[in-house]
Amino acid sequence: MNDTVLRQAVVVDLDGTLLHTEPEAIEVRGQSGCSYMSRVAFDYLHAISAYLPIVIATGRNAQSVQRLVAQTAGVGYAGFVMEHGLVARHSLSNVSDRVSPWLPLNSLLGAWRQLPGYEQCLGVIPPPDLAKPRDVLQQALDITHLQGTIHEEGHKFFVCPTEPDKMVGLRAITIEPLFALGNGLNDLSLLAASTYAVTLRTAEPEVRAIVAAKSGYCSALCSHQATADMLAWVLDHLRQPCDSRTTPDENGR
Repeated sequence: MNDTVLRQAVVVDLDGTLLHTEPEAIEVRGQSGCSYMSRVAFDYLHAISAYLPIVIATGRNAQSVQRLVAQTAGVGYAGFVMEHGLVARHSLSNVSDRVSPWLPLNSLLGAWRQLPGYEQCLGVIPPPDLAKPRDVLQQALDITHLQGTIHEEGHKFFVCPTEPDKMVGLRAITIEPLFALGNGLNDLSLLAASTYAVTLRTAEPEVRAIVAAKSGYCSALCSHQATADMLAWVLDHLRQPCDSRTTPDENGR
């Protein structure tokens, strides 16, 4: 019998959900530029965490997440799920000193740019003039006999030891997503497992479909305005007594 006690939380994706490319008050630098969070979003997160703790669930690594957390003092975080669920911690103070399993690939990917800070994944950017970079990366995996799945995100490539799943990370830190906010395909399992699924109109079609199927909330806005709208919806629901919380279809939002 599994007697693990799960802690409920508001689980929030970063890029495209909480962070956007349009400049705003809180700047989070990454390998390929900057993303931003608005001060309004920060205020909502702070207010929400007075009711339920916040958990970040992202494809980013711990170094990148720390850049945001350092600028959001006062928000009550209960955990961090990173690298698409492959790394999960209650605190960012515990940094792994694990040797990367992908070192044998380095000599085969000479001109590729390696993204630092990843613990379980290999993050790389191929040379801009390289034809069929995915095939080249797969060939390198075959030569080294390393087992991994390749995921492409724009101009970046990630090799993961197993199929990433944010819910695996949440279970590892015993978190239950009462509210889940996400916009990408890597958020599908998270949204499906939540009680209240929340997204925005610029999300992937599959994401919008699962939110609609669960009678969740899809903001009609985009970028920072959508983030504020989604967080306002969560806060409104948290302010209601537990036995009187309603779905968007019932309350008209």
